[in-house]
Amino acid sequence: MNKKNLTFSSQPPPGTRDFLIAETENIDRVANTLLDEFSRWGYGKVITPSIDFLDVFLLSSKARELFKVADISTGEMLSLRSDFTPQIARLSSALKNSAALPYKFSYCGPVLRNLDPVLGRPREIWQAGVESVGPESPESDAELIIMGIESLKRLGVKDFSVDIGNVEFFKGIVSDIDRAVREKIEEFILRKDSSGLNVFLEGVSIPKKKKEVISELPFIFGEKSVIKKAWKMASDEKSQEALETLERILSYIKYYKLEEYITIDLGEIRGLNYYTGTIFECFAPHVGYEIFGGGRYNNLIGKFGENCAGAGFAVNLDTLCRYGDFSQSGFKKRDFLVFNKTADKKSEVEIILFLRKKGYAVETNFMNYGYLDTLKYMKENRIKKIINITEDHILLGDINTGKERKFKNITELKKNIENI
Repeated sequence: MNKKNLTFSSQPPPGTRDFLIAETENIDRVANTLLDEFSRWGYGKVITPSIDFLDVFLLSSKARELFKVADISTGEMLSLRSDFTPQIARLSSALKNSAALPYKFSYCGPVLRNLDPVLGRPREIWQAGVESVGPESPESDAELIIMGIESLKRLGVKDFSVDIGNVEFFKGIVSDIDRAVREKIEEFILRKDSSGLNVFLEGVSIPKKKKEVISELPFIFGEKSVIKKAWKMASDEKSQEALETLERILSYIKYYKLEEYITIDLGEIRGLNYYTGTIFECFAPHVGYEIFGGGRYNNLIGKFGENCAGAGFAVNLDTLCRYGDFSQSGFKKRDFLVFNKTADKKSEVEIILFLRKKGYAVETNFMNYGYLDTLKYMKENRIKKIINITEDHILLGDINTGKERKFKNITELKKNIENI
């Protein structure tokens, strides 16, 4: 085969995508706003490697979900980053004896997961998130949830809810059940398959009262009132402690007057082998995946040495940005395009330099477009105003309102630019 005649695909690998300028600007604006909000709560940004030891990511991801590669010098197996949290745990362990707790970290970047693209899940996910290392009180869990809510509010997102659960509630209820049976129950509840669960329970040897409690688990969802129902189901110490934790979280959130955003879901048991208490996810109408999610993982840091409590959450930036266009949410747009069909390039550059010195975003277009094609380009790229240089005068137009102002020369334009 003649390699010179090879044609390459113009599309990226399945499960990944190219972000065009407007989408990238949207993600950057949202990420920067989130990181700024996190910093206001004391969470400083750290950067972790995009590749790490395979065992690090196996703490939170399945082996088949990792993009693996062998270290060319040692032969040791590495993986592309599938999750920030294990890396933050590793970093925290390294700092444990040299810096005072708590560690409050934020981060931003892509994670890569080798998922089947046929199932519709992306392989590359852009995230911004936080991790709190040290505190383990219910109030510290509540702070994370509150910070997530306040972050979305700052972005202007209004229609969303945060589901809060606690994996220890389920663990306590099934703690005295045979492991094989327990794992089967987990499968049904994870799938929210209540009918399949009931059929399965009929064929296993479990006390009737316990079966009744387990069959109710998929329905322990809703407003704060469901906690009363959950208390009637909690006959063991672990489940009762989970409910006490949940009540303290809700009490703290109430002080911030954010309880309207909260729903309870004690039937949510994702990450049973990873999370050790509070879990939470944020959803919005008509959005198939969570906007942000996280929880408590008190056993993770101990995998790297001395143990320490930890909790955090991650915002899925591409999901959030598909949900809303944040270019209108108080963010600066691209301001001016200078349109010049004359031979006077000196005036064109003088205007561009003047406006940029004033702090405006300014561009010109070298595509030899006519005026109408230039306006089309401006609309697609959210440029607000056009400065049209003619032989006799300068026109300033606003493409949103259709209004135009006429200036005799550059000097007159400069004098009036602050009023534009």
